[in-house]
Amino acid sequence: MYMLFFFGREVERFVGRRAYIWLYGLLLFVPALILTLWGLGVRTGLAGSGALHFAVFAAFVTLYPNVQFFLRIPAKWIFLILAAIGTLSALAAHDWQDLVVLWASIGIAFLFIELRGAGPELAWVNNFKDLFRPKPKLYVVQKPTARRVVEPDDVYASVDPILDKISKSGMGSLTETEKKILDRARNRLLTKD
Repeated sequence: MYMLFFFGREVERFVGRRAYIWLYGLLLFVPALILTLWGLGVRTGLAGSGALHFAVFAAFVTLYPNVQFFLRIPAKWIFLILAAIGTLSALAAHDWQDLVVLWASIGIAFLFIELRGAGPELAWVNNFKDLFRPKPKLYVVQKPTARRVVEPDDVYASVDPILDKISKSGMGSLTETEKKILDRARNRLLTKD
């Protein structure tokens, strides 16, 4: 009951009262339905609500996996320890009904929170889905070929506008292309002489 009071209050605060009532109803009726269907062939019986209250704790851990409790242990590790103890106890006693109800309740709580989009992202699920998605088609893009710059025969005609710009705005106003044209013209004039 402590788990229901303490952790249920936090889950209700996060998902809202209506969603929390739906979660509690699912945790109450789905295991009962599973045991009823199981009971059609084999005599079954289950008393108590321990799995239901533990599933509320599972919903809390799905929402807040790194909240620290006793001795600063994260909630996810406490959940795993308690789930392992419950599982091993049911396996040792050959109590298959308890085991099924425990894990069905945990699964319902986890999926309910995940489907509402409130739980953590499951990176491994997305990675698994990516394996089956079609891969994008790759296209080969050819490198542009280097173009040969055709220099005009009249060096003065190509340099005059650049020199006018320098006289009006200064050397700092030139673009890289204009500087290259100016350097080429200078080199061409130097080699002519």
